[in-house]
Amino acid sequence: MSTPYGPHDPGQQPSGGYPPGQYPPQDGYGPGPYQQQGGYAPGPYQQQGGYASGPYPQQDGYAPYPQQDGYAPYPQRGGYAAYPPQDGYAPAGPRGYLQGGPVGFGDAIAEAFRNMFNYAGRASRSAYWWFALFEVLAWVGVLILAVIFAALRVPAISILLYVAAVIGSILVGLPLTVRRLHDTDRSGFWYLIALVPFGGIVLLVFTLLEGTPGPNRYG
Repeated sequence: MSTPYGPHDPGQQPSGGYPPGQYPPQDGYGPGPYQQQGGYAPGPYQQQGGYASGPYPQQDGYAPYPQQDGYAPYPQRGGYAAYPPQDGYAPAGPRGYLQGGPVGFGDAIAEAFRNMFNYAGRASRSAYWWFALFEVLAWVGVLILAVIFAALRVPAISILLYVAAVIGSILVGLPLTVRRLHDTDRSGFWYLIALVPFGGIVLLVFTLLEGTPGPNRYG
């Protein structure tokens, strides 16, 4: 005996109260022969919200992403995306002053005074020895002025010049030497070796050594 459900399987009640079959488009979802489940139609969806549809190939457990907002995608390496260099450190090209890059006479003087309280980073041989040359010339000038003021019977100015030269030499020379030690991948505490007998010669040798090729633990 036929049932009131028409051509469907006899004796079976349609699930959810809706008979199976092809339905017209509803709420922006494309038609197709599917079984309605939970109110959502299965199948591929068009691009929504700027994200491309379709499955993405898995690489090491992470899906690569297409280019967005002008940034090129990065290849997956070990499950993590590779990022470009940050904090001013570049893998190639000329290095900066605090990364042990070579500088000229003027830049060595300007950067030494600009970083007179900076004990971090590195200082190349050119940065150290160009400033050492300037320091020698400055001391010659201070001594000449001290003699002149002493001859003019104003020894107080000679003393002030000498004290200012000593303070400036310490404030600029100490962090510069520490950064020079960093450039050879040595701790700044090696500066204390100058306090032991013949330690100054060892410190001089350290400042003459070539810096570490490429980045080290100090920059």
